[in-house]
Amino acid sequence: MIQNQNNSLMNKVKDKIAIDSNVFRNFGFINYLRQNKGSFQVFIPTIVYLEVGYYYLSKGITWEEFIKEIQKFDGDFLGWESIIVSEVLKNAISNKLTLPFREHFRDFLIGTQCENLKIKFITYNKNHFKWIESISILTPEEFVQEIENNY
Repeated sequence: MIQNQNNSLMNKVKDKIAIDSNVFRNFGFINYLRQNKGSFQVFIPTIVYLEVGYYYLSKGITWEEFIKEIQKFDGDFLGWESIIVSEVLKNAISNKLTLPFREHFRDFLIGTQCENLKIKFITYNKNHFKWIESISILTPEEFVQEIENNY
């Protein structure tokens, strides 16, 4: 099924998605991104690449090996310049009763970065991003289902 899907996806406009650190544990989804790497523009938010990079380095995997893994699905890192601090803080203050900033600092950085760049965000922590209305927040499984339904 993925092979047929890959052929039809290659003829479509690329979806822009950003992935959270928690989707890296879903090897099936990461393999799906690799097999369909020409079909999506995959971005890794600033905080996510720091988290995942730290994990790789703490396991004895070099930075170069980490980069090679990201390149297997043509992943691109989102830079610090795409974080608008005033918007991050505005979103944090607007949601301080449901998502305390000190516990959800990363979520406001990631969500605001993706929202500003109009990139779908793939995560298993959808509840942390309910405050975002302008972009889709999906689990890996929901994203794959959406692709299958549309193509």
